[in-house]
Amino acid sequence: MHERLATGLRAQSWMVPPLMVDVVCHWINQAAAEKLLTWQTQELAERQQLAAQWLQGFTLSGRSHSSNVWLTLPEGSRAVELCDRLLQRGVKVSSAEPFCVGSTPAPQAIRLCVGAAADRSELIQALGIVAACLGERPLAPATL
Repeated sequence: MHERLATGLRAQSWMVPPLMVDVVCHWINQAAAEKLLTWQTQELAERQQLAAQWLQGFTLSGRSHSSNVWLTLPEGSRAVELCDRLLQRGVKVSSAEPFCVGSTPAPQAIRLCVGAAADRSELIQALGIVAACLGERPLAPATL
């Protein structure tokens, strides 16, 4: 039941919370928006560069000032397995599955939110864990 509720909430909650809209409107009226946007753009660019450095040799895609980056997994790796390994080590990422529509199979990729870390040192720690997990051998496939 928990999984069904989570899926339903995720499908229904793709909007900006009203409180955040009020805060942004206040910033715009106070002329702070441009300064905050400049800071955020620079910070996200730095975090994207950190991801590229720590995950060098892997296929990353995303925009240079985005809060997210997609990591395409190496051949033979499964996103669900990597997500589980990372979660066990305290790093929560998303597989591509929630972002797919229809019956097309999801790519074996994970979405890293570089903007979620409280600071760069926390991001570096998480990226180190991701890199370490990528270096581990995939689990043997289950046979029935």
